[in-house]
Amino acid sequence: MTSDQLRKRLSLAIAPVAFGIFSACGGGGGGGIGIADGGIRGTGSSVGPVSGFGSVFVNGVKFETSNILNRRVENNDGLSSEDDLEKGMILRVAGEWSPDGTGTAESLEYDDTFRGTAANVSVTTVDSSGSPEAGTFSVLGQTISFDRRTVIRLDNEFADASALEGKRVRISAWPSGNSYRASYIGELDTLPENLVELEGLGRYDSGDLLIGTQRIIVPGDSVFADGLTADAIGQAGQRIEVEGEYDGAIITARTIRPADDRRYEGQEGEDIEITGTVSDYTPRATSFFVNGVAVSITSDTEFDDLDRDQLTDNMLVRVEGDFRDGTIVAEEVELFEGNAEVEASVIKAGRLPDSWDIGGVIVVLTNSTVIEFDDGLSSISPGVSAEVEGIERTGNDGNVFLEALTVEVESDSSPDYELTGRIDRTYTGSGSIKVLGLVLNNTQPVPDCDIVEVEYLEGGSTGYVVDELECAEDDDD
Repeated sequence: MTSDQLRKRLSLAIAPVAFGIFSACGGGGGGGIGIADGGIRGTGSSVGPVSGFGSVFVNGVKFETSNILNRRVENNDGLSSEDDLEKGMILRVAGEWSPDGTGTAESLEYDDTFRGTAANVSVTTVDSSGSPEAGTFSVLGQTISFDRRTVIRLDNEFADASALEGKRVRISAWPSGNSYRASYIGELDTLPENLVELEGLGRYDSGDLLIGTQRIIVPGDSVFADGLTADAIGQAGQRIEVEGEYDGAIITARTIRPADDRRYEGQEGEDIEITGTVSDYTPRATSFFVNGVAVSITSDTEFDDLDRDQLTDNMLVRVEGDFRDGTIVAEEVELFEGNAEVEASVIKAGRLPDSWDIGGVIVVLTNSTVIEFDDGLSSISPGVSAEVEGIERTGNDGNVFLEALTVEVESDSSPDYELTGRIDRTYTGSGSIKVLGLVLNNTQPVPDCDIVEVEYLEGGSTGYVVDELECAEDDDD
């Protein structure tokens, strides 16, 4: 095991602690949550970001990998086995699901979306410590965005744009309109086989093959792979992937094949689940695209955490269904975007299974939760602080909790807490408000919006007191 792999195992790749897959709608049982009713049974494919190890967790399912020889990962990007994977990498797992919702992997497939040098880094949002939280950059002319869902692995701390600018990186990303949304960004000491990798819409201009403005030399027809031909690239909408040698201006192609869209496709009649971004959605349509693959909606399709008319382009969702005639017939569409946050000290273990009371907000961990730890930490415990992004849910018992998508655990703690969530307009308590299930003493004017940002402190008759209260920046109401 290399030093990088050991570092990952010890300090970064801590497996989720959930014992089951939590229902998006709350499920059943005394705690107000339960095991999901749906899910693939039998054989199928799952494509999504890795959320943990100890086997491999993808799309909330723990896949045992012991049946794969040497736990090999199929790829051409310099990875040998499961030990080379990182959280956030978009992985395709073919396997078999057990009745309890766990899986046994038959194969693991990974492919970099981009590999090259990061440029034009722009930070658009910072967190409370001033560290980059969201922004954009480019690799070989293609625009890539990052946000709090992106797992970022740099040799040095990502304190500002300069930490990423000019670094050699590998990117695992979803297509998002005319750009890409990063799930994983990892710094590289060297490029595997000294080859860059580029994805995007291929086109010919005066005989030159281009992706965006990047010129690509095609030495001959032998570089085309996986059924792709030069004539096919001339067709509208043909996204391609190019690996080759880069001289600082031009790529000389080693391999040209269809883009990563193919990883999101399945065999005819196969059960499949994918995570990715929505495109070409209109409210009255019966289909849209996720990662370039057509998704069909029927009267039996269930929507979790959002209504059908709330779907928008570039929204991150998880889709489960059957693959038929090149289309995923959706059984379930689930929101995979965070809509609430809390940053506070960990108070104690929560009342629900696999949950924590963080600044008074009940945070539930699932197999999809990506947990990151500061150096020197390896677990969540009372007294440390945590920054959580997740989805606000209401259990069958009527109590609100935050299902965590990402958790950053830090040793530094502060008495100043923050949260973002939907204000409960049905709550009628005097001199207080209720957000994310937490009642807070309040003497501030209550803004006329649905989603609020709250800075608060411990104290008061309810246990917490509002210090500042305002509408969230992205609230549209």
